[in-house]
Amino acid sequence: MEVLGVERIDAVADMGYHKGEDIEACEAVGITPYIPRPHRGVNVSNGLFPKERFRYDPAADAYHCPGGQILDTRHSSITRGHVTVQYSSPAACAGCQMKPLCTTGRWRRVNRWEKEHLIERMAERLAKRPDLLLIRRSTVEHPFGTIKQSMNQGAFLMRGLETVRAEFSLTALAYNLRRAITLIGVPRLIRAVQG
Repeated sequence: MEVLGVERIDAVADMGYHKGEDIEACEAVGITPYIPRPHRGVNVSNGLFPKERFRYDPAADAYHCPGGQILDTRHSSITRGHVTVQYSSPAACAGCQMKPLCTTGRWRRVNRWEKEHLIERMAERLAKRPDLLLIRRSTVEHPFGTIKQSMNQGAFLMRGLETVRAEFSLTALAYNLRRAITLIGVPRLIRAVQG
């Protein structure tokens, strides 16, 4: 922000490339993140209702399910350093007509991170500006698509962050040299390097 001379920055990333703590840290320093929320989990892969079909009611601290029931039984736990609250209602699920669309278990559980309001606020921002993802895909993804296709870089050969960084750095250098040759030609590139 100092280099650009701005007080706020909008940051856009691919789906799933974030942690809740990152969102919180960005907002604290004036960076507005726009990252799509992934739809993952066993229920989604089994074709059952995703968590997004359940509406959270902050006043009641409960979830409203697609069948009109309220999941208000809460159980807190700490998972990987995060405080997570699990919402359920075994009694409501027992007689629900939509249960086969919702869970294969005896009742549905919905987990909520203690600071999930940050993720929800980000989803609301993104819904108001869906064009950001299109702009990102058409500008940022182009070099990566070209690298994967024309340079036969489908997957990394190395393992571990440092070795993958080195492999990608070499690939990016080769891509940039090829691109420079295409744009300005070899003689101008040599003059620019010597100059």
